[in-house]
Amino acid sequence: MASDVVARTRSSGVTFTPPTTHDMVRSLFDPTVRKSFLEICITLALLSDFVFCYWGLQRFGLTSMKKAFLAQYLFWRLCYNLGIGVALHLQSRYETWTNYAKRNHVFTKGNHTPLARFCQFELKTKMSEGYDMYSQPEELNVWLLFRQFVDLILMQDFCTYMIYVYLSLPAQWSAMLNWRTGLGVSMILFNIWVKVDAHRVVKDYAWYWGDFFFLQESELVFDGVFNISPHPMYSIGYMGYYGLSLICGNYHVLLVSISGHLLQFLFLKYVESPHMEITYGSESSDDNSQINSCIDDLIATKNYDYSRPLINSGFWVNNFDKLRFTDYFTVGTSLALICWLFLERPSVKLLFNLTFFTKFVTSIVVCSILYLQSSQKWFTKLYLKNGYTQVYSYQQWQFIYNFSSCLTYTLLFIQTLAKLFDDNTYIEYTQFIFGLLLCAVQTWCNAEIRSAISDFGWFYGDFFLSNYIPTKSLTSHGIYRYLNNPETILGVAGVWGTVLMTDFSWENIALACLWSGCNFIIVKFIEQPHMAKLYGDNTRVGGIEKTLQGLGPWRRMSELMDRVENVITKSLTNQQEPFDKGLEKPRKDIKSVNNHLRVRTNSQEWEEAVEDAIGNVTSKLYPDCKFEIEDLGEKSFILPRPITIRWQVPIELFDEDAWIGLYNIIQTRSNSKTTKVSSSGHWSAVSPNAYKGYESNNLAVTEFEKNDTVACGKVTFDSSLLHFKPGIYEFRYHAGNSHNVLCTSKPFELLLPNLDMETPEILNKQLLQLLTSVSAVKNGKFDSHGNRYFTTRIFQRLVKDSLGVELSTDYINRVNGDIGAISQRICHIKKVLDDLE
Repeated sequence: MASDVVARTRSSGVTFTPPTTHDMVRSLFDPTVRKSFLEICITLALLSDFVFCYWGLQRFGLTSMKKAFLAQYLFWRLCYNLGIGVALHLQSRYETWTNYAKRNHVFTKGNHTPLARFCQFELKTKMSEGYDMYSQPEELNVWLLFRQFVDLILMQDFCTYMIYVYLSLPAQWSAMLNWRTGLGVSMILFNIWVKVDAHRVVKDYAWYWGDFFFLQESELVFDGVFNISPHPMYSIGYMGYYGLSLICGNYHVLLVSISGHLLQFLFLKYVESPHMEITYGSESSDDNSQINSCIDDLIATKNYDYSRPLINSGFWVNNFDKLRFTDYFTVGTSLALICWLFLERPSVKLLFNLTFFTKFVTSIVVCSILYLQSSQKWFTKLYLKNGYTQVYSYQQWQFIYNFSSCLTYTLLFIQTLAKLFDDNTYIEYTQFIFGLLLCAVQTWCNAEIRSAISDFGWFYGDFFLSNYIPTKSLTSHGIYRYLNNPETILGVAGVWGTVLMTDFSWENIALACLWSGCNFIIVKFIEQPHMAKLYGDNTRVGGIEKTLQGLGPWRRMSELMDRVENVITKSLTNQQEPFDKGLEKPRKDIKSVNNHLRVRTNSQEWEEAVEDAIGNVTSKLYPDCKFEIEDLGEKSFILPRPITIRWQVPIELFDEDAWIGLYNIIQTRSNSKTTKVSSSGHWSAVSPNAYKGYESNNLAVTEFEKNDTVACGKVTFDSSLLHFKPGIYEFRYHAGNSHNVLCTSKPFELLLPNLDMETPEILNKQLLQLLTSVSAVKNGKFDSHGNRYFTTRIFQRLVKDSLGVELSTDYINRVNGDIGAISQRICHIKKVLDDLE
């Protein structure tokens, strides 16, 4: 860490200049750098690992020592991910270690406790003569000590793993003279570059999790390796693990490496990522990051019968619609093919021919539709001239594309499975596991692509519904920050994984080449020209491409490849100039119409319950007790109108913890002295100073007064405390922190408002007004989480009782609660029902 950098403590904001520090390797092994007592111990511990290995091999043999160092590696890996993880979590959330140092004056001059003496001795031997630990904040001193324990754990973790790998190498060195060793060495060299470049960017400060202790006032430029992969120190920074596993050719080493890498991802997810969000906020995407998601909502909003398309997600399907027959057909076809494999046991040759032919034909169909749609809008025109809508044609394309994907990948799966069951196929476990890893990489890639471009982009929506796109710009967040066209390489990683799993069988190599060729054709000759025509020539450049372009030899090679590609493209295409065409943007004009909500009367018979409730009111109370509802009038309230109740009790009966609950009298009619049912959150304190942990319930107290004789006040139940289920209700005053009833109000009726649906615009305004008053609307959409009492079921009942129209929960969720769409849908359903009468 540079000495001219300014830092500040997280809590107190004290600024200071941190001293110069060195990386782990130099701190431990550079003789010109001062060594602390712990660093000397760490170095001796590392040397002892090699001595123990040599002695153990002579005494116990190879098998026992492999087990011993495997156990050591697992121990140190858990110390890393669990031990350091817990320590950092406590420091991030509570600053546990720095607060402990402050409370115990660990770095105070003159403190002679064993802990203080050891910590001060460690820093004195570690730091230069000019470092004054007593004038530096505890945050810095604790971090400098924390580094020593990190060095111990990380170096032992690395050392024990390397010794375990060494012990797992083939007995004959000649067995390593193959392609795996070359690839493995390349992966190790790449891993070394990743670590070195990452340290160049983040320095010692971030390498040792410095921002868990204090904040550095400098801006980091995340270039280089950070343009290649998200979280490179946790993802591609472990590429060497897999390179060493390839060199060993031992699947046990590979499984150990995978386990260690998975633990590192858990550390990232549960320790580092939450701290980054707390400290720096969540990573913000570019302004256009949510465009495709908004387009999906817009399509659902403008088309009542549109539903999210079925999507093959690798081993499962998403958005299955039980009312859509094509979903049953797609899933049923895949299941039937799998059953056919196990019941009929078709030959490997038949499955290969069927898979190759199906992929070839479906690719021609998909490419033809996309090409003709891009150049002539052929697919849309075909449906429009036959009386269908634009969105309906898009839905048919979604089925074709997803069905072809499910069909071909199911056939590839059963072909690979049959090849593995074939007696002539040799299964090499290391290759098999690497093949599964490539399948996982492809599944992850597809999930990241869908997350970045949503369903609209996944199904090439800009080929079919370009008029729904509000802003013409390409997505450049998520996986597209690193790769311009991730589906070209990572999108077929699992297909090449089947090549590894089947030990490079010619059938799977042919299928992998077919898959890769089809992907390349779609991207290079169909998708990219269409993107250039629609979005202009300002195409995005992925982070990997930016990094490679910074390398001179790669840049010259890229220019040569571009020239070759242009020659091939010119020979295969007609080089038509892109034309400009104005696309109409969706309009959201809504007429403003003034209208008032009308009251609906409820004629249900509650005589018996009301009589019981009236018998329990203030006529039986103690003298000087009052418990009255203001403006009770006709004994009914139209929701969400607030209800205010005035109370008064003698001072000898008053308790600061007294509270008022709202209950349906059907539930409490037989319990006049004690309330035996829960208020379910519909309650309020009577004193503003009671129940400190329930602020929303305390806010209902609008007036409170207490003297030598009585205590009195007002409590107002608003939309955050009221019931929204119509019925007869009562308030109950409970003595102290108990359910003993001291006062009961007169019963009253709660009613839902009546809505007017002369036009969708009027209904939309009324719904927005109503939902806004109950805090159940967000950005013009119904928010079922805005008010926990105004649920989706209450919203459905409101619509049904007022207008006689039923809406399903699935539909409300499908349009994301868009009030405008719901208003249009209600009017449409009402018209259809009226026409049927």
